[in-house]
Parts: sequence; structure tokens; C-alpha cells
Amino acid sequence: MNQFPAPPPSAYSQPAHRPSAPRKRRSGKKRKKQSSFPFAPWQTGVLLLLLIALVCAIVSLGSAGGQRQLLKAQQLAQEKAYAYEVQRHQVKYRELIEKYAAQYELDPAFVAAIIKTESDYDPYAKSNKGALGLMQFMPDSFEWIAPKFNIDKNNIAAIYEPENAIKMGCWLLNYITKQFDGDPVLTACAYHAGWGNVKGWLKNPAYSGDGKTLAIEKIPYENTKNYARKVMNSYAIYQQHHY
Repeated sequence: MNQFPAPPPSAYSQPAHRPSAPRKRRSGKKRKKQSSFPFAPWQTGVLLLLLIALVCAIVSLGSAGGQRQLLKAQQLAQEKAYAYEVQRHQVKYRELIEKYAAQYELDPAFVAAIIKTESDYDPYAKSNKGALGLMQFMPDSFEWIAPKFNIDKNNIAAIYEPENAIKMGCWLLNYITKQFDGDPVLTACAYHAGWGNVKGWLKNPAYSGDGKTLAIEKIPYENTKNYARKVMNSYAIYQQHHY
């Protein structure tokens, strides 16, 4: 094997006075500093708009949910109130009501509604105007009707007997309905305020547009208006749940 002789030590040494390489001069231009924010301004605007839209959507959903909860609570309250009214509208003296309603060609639900509104089924009820009994007869009305049933017109206490009150009341309702073609609103008004007043209202265009019907809102007597409204509400409940 051939060996090459090792180079002399001076071959690996640097010259003592070798000039160093010239340094590059720095340019006068400053290096552009990079922004730390990762999005361009237009991208930031788009993101901001999307964020606003998202917040609005969340608020809208929350508002809609709250509105649904409110409507549900209102519906539940109405259902409870109606259930209470149905419970409150029990029928007492049902056999007497059905017997005399049939005899005088009346809807028993309507008779029950009149009794409910007049006395709330208290046979000894007495109004501040002197009306008496289940169907609230005034003494002069009792004196007029009592003889038709062989009842002493001077025996006013007879009106406290439920059967007397109901059969006399049904007779009177039959008498009134014949004058108003069976219209329940007119009949209720006439039972409360007198048929003379109701006939006068029908002749007045301010109260009746056709001279034959009368809207509850047009009834000129406030207490009769309230009375008719109560009767019709009770009538609807009795028809739906009891007859």
C-alpha cells in the first residue's frame, strides 16, 4: 500500500497577517415590521358583522322562547279560569228545571242560566230592590202571576218555595220569549229590565240596526248589559257541560 507523506504543519496554519473579509454595510431601509393581527381590515369588518348577526339571532331566539312561554302561561291561566267557571256552574233543582222548561217550551240550560244569574240557586235570595226567591220576583209580578197557579197573591212567602219559583219563572220566560221570537238576549234583557224597555230599544237605531236584534254592547242600561252578558256566558257553559 502506498502512503502519501503527511503535509508539513505549515500547510494547515493561517497566515499571521491575513486581512479579514470586508463586512457588508447595512442598508439604510428599515425592515417592515409585520402586524401581529392575523386579519385584514375588510376581514375584520366581515367578522364583526357576522358576530352582530349571531348575537341578534340569539336574542331573537330568546325573545321568541319567552313569548311562547308567556302565551302558554296565559293559555293555562284561561283554561284554569274556565275550569273554575264550569265547576261553579252546577245545576241545582235539575228535575224541577227540566220539568217546567219542557212544559213551557224552554231550553233548560237557559232557565238554569237565569237562575244562576238571578240568585245563584239561593231559594231565599233577596235583592236590594226587593226581588225574592230563586228567580227574583218583584212583589207586583208575584201578585200578577200567583193567581194563575192558584197561589194566594198575598202569600208572598210562597215564592221561597223552589217549585213555585221555578214554575212561575218558566211561565214568565215563556210569555217573554213569545214576544221576542225566542231571542235569548232580548229575553234576558226583558226579564231584567222589562219588555217595554226592550221594545223601545229595538225601535231606536242607535241600539238596534234592524229593529229585531240587540247586541249586548248596544244595551243602554249598564246593569242590564252586565246581566245579559252573565246570562249568555252561563247559558253557553250549561249547554256545553250540562245539557
